[in-house]
Amino acid sequence: MKTLQFKCKLLTDVVLRPRSATENNQECIDFISGNNFLGIAAGSLYYKPEDKNKLSNEDSWKVFHSGKVRFGDAHPMQTDKRALRVPAGMFQPKLSNDKTVYIHHEIEDFEKVANLQLKQCRKGFYIFDKNEGREVGVEKSFAIKSAYDRETRRSKDKKMCGYESLQAGSEWLFEVSIDDDLNVEQEITDALQGTKRIGRSRTAQYGLVKIDVAKPFQTELSTPITDHAVVYADARLIFLDEYGLPALQPVVTDLGFSGGEINWSKSQIRTFQYAPWNFKRQARDADRCGIEKGSVIYVQKSEDADKLEYTGNGWVGVYQNEGFGKILINPVFLEAYGNNGEALFQLGKTEKEDKGDKVASTDPLFLHLKSQAEQVKKENEIYSKVNKFIGEYKDKCGFTKEAFASQWGTVRSIAVQNSCSKKLRAALFDDKTGYLTHGVAKEKWEERDRIGKFRNFFDDLSEEFTKDELDKKRTDRAVQSAIINLSAEMAKIARRK
Repeated sequence: MKTLQFKCKLLTDVVLRPRSATENNQECIDFISGNNFLGIAAGSLYYKPEDKNKLSNEDSWKVFHSGKVRFGDAHPMQTDKRALRVPAGMFQPKLSNDKTVYIHHEIEDFEKVANLQLKQCRKGFYIFDKNEGREVGVEKSFAIKSAYDRETRRSKDKKMCGYESLQAGSEWLFEVSIDDDLNVEQEITDALQGTKRIGRSRTAQYGLVKIDVAKPFQTELSTPITDHAVVYADARLIFLDEYGLPALQPVVTDLGFSGGEINWSKSQIRTFQYAPWNFKRQARDADRCGIEKGSVIYVQKSEDADKLEYTGNGWVGVYQNEGFGKILINPVFLEAYGNNGEALFQLGKTEKEDKGDKVASTDPLFLHLKSQAEQVKKENEIYSKVNKFIGEYKDKCGFTKEAFASQWGTVRSIAVQNSCSKKLRAALFDDKTGYLTHGVAKEKWEERDRIGKFRNFFDDLSEEFTKDELDKKRTDRAVQSAIINLSAEMAKIARRK
């Protein structure tokens, strides 16, 4: 099999929708399907009796319909490497800072990882290199457009629609595989190279791309087949049964194996369904149902077989000419180094995420969301400190006796009235004017050094928030909020008792 490798650069935004419907919100897919490149080549090479520069009728059938030439999907690239959809067999702990990745089919004892609440990795493209999966971001844009009324020379009423698109400037890599008995490499290369248009709304501002021959990029490394094999879906897979109907549970021979069987309990399958639009007939074709890109199928040796053998060529199923059916056998990124399924490759962050605060934005929505996220983080810190103080001193120092309910209520009132942390400290602890240093309150708070414990909490709180806060007002709000929350919770506990 011969392989041609190409790079596709988006000169404008490109609209690629997963289905032909136009109503409701339509998201743009995060890869460029191979049928786009098949269409470019067919438009230039498909047989026409009046054009002698085209392929012959027989060659046109072999190139575009027989499956001997396969136009692969384009994935985002980085440093001349083609990224892959994150495998569905990878799992990460939910709601945890632990970034360890677990390979589902390598986990032997699920009870040991039950408390981690593992969740399946489903989105994103990664380049797997040097025991790390480096995420490659897919940038998208969104615009609202209106149809044009030529008679009134204005926008048409009720003709607004939204366009989500792949962002201009991004670069993608794809392959074209050709069987050895065909010699059409030069024709296909000439047909694909240059400035082309793909996707929807090509007559407007969308769809302009430039395709060039790419520098040779390495395909993923694989490990030898033993008594089992792991099949990774690099492209969408479509299988048909003996009646020509879609089959979402292929048999082992559909994957190119003999002497084996599929272990569905160790497989991770995601599916898709859509109805392709036939532009020539101006109608939809039959629904296509299949296994989604990134799925993992586990094949093991049958008990009555001598060994598990693979006789395929890396492509399975139907519609291979459009890029469907590409698989990888035993890729190294689905290997585990032991310890109950911990992956050999760990998933890293995107380049932008690694830069952290160096990536700035002046977009109002971005700034609002960033402010909200910081506020939630600060509230969680406050609740954590308050809960720690309550758990440590509520019984030890007798803070929650019934007599203290009114005391904490007064502390809360003082905190509400004083938004400045310095004024609040003086109102509570000043030797001459402080509430806790005079009268009945003084006697109660000096017992068991209650005032000392509370003063230390206040000072530690003020110092901790000042470390990270450049804005004095935000620091004062954080301290005030912590005292209000602490006094309210203490009063509630005291009243219950």
